Amino acid sequence: MTTVEDYILGNGALHDRFFATTEILAKLVSSAPRSVSITQLEEETGRPARELAKLCAGLVRSSLLMPDPRAPERWMLTCDASMVTLEDVFRCVLAEQQTRKAPGKAGADRTPNDVDLLVMQAMIAINQSVFKHLRQFSLDRLKISAAGMFPAPRRTSRPAFTGSSFDVALT
Repeated sequence: MTTVEDYILGNGALHDRFFATTEILAKLVSSAPRSVSITQLEEETGRPARELAKLCAGLVRSSLLMPDPRAPERWMLTCDASMVTLEDVFRCVLAEQQTRKAPGKAGADRTPNDVDLLVMQAMIAINQSVFKHLRQFSLDRLKISAAGMFPAPRRTSRPAFTGSSFDVALT
């Protein structure tokens, strides 16, 4: 038995960026069509302005956000919230992760073998499955929550999934 942490694909850093990016978009969705400032995002998420600015820049590169034309220090969605899904957020986070990685020379000179091809096929299938499921969750669901249909989650000083895990049986 192996213990796997409750993070997206077992990666804590990826999960944190995914969650933070979704928090930013949640504030924008609940405020739409009005724009949102970094200060408002800081208050909503509890994250520092510097981190939020980097995440917003990534959202701009992914064409999910744009600066407000009337107030450039504020952000707004580029489309209706119903058109943005968690798949879009995940793709944005993955794109940012790829730009942060420095190209490695260790594997670049290596000739691909059967194991490489098998693992690559598995990763493609896994990614397609993840994207398919995330595509089903549109951010306009957050408007219902913001309208008071559901109680707001309690804020804690620790991440929601800290300390929880589940077991996976290896066959």
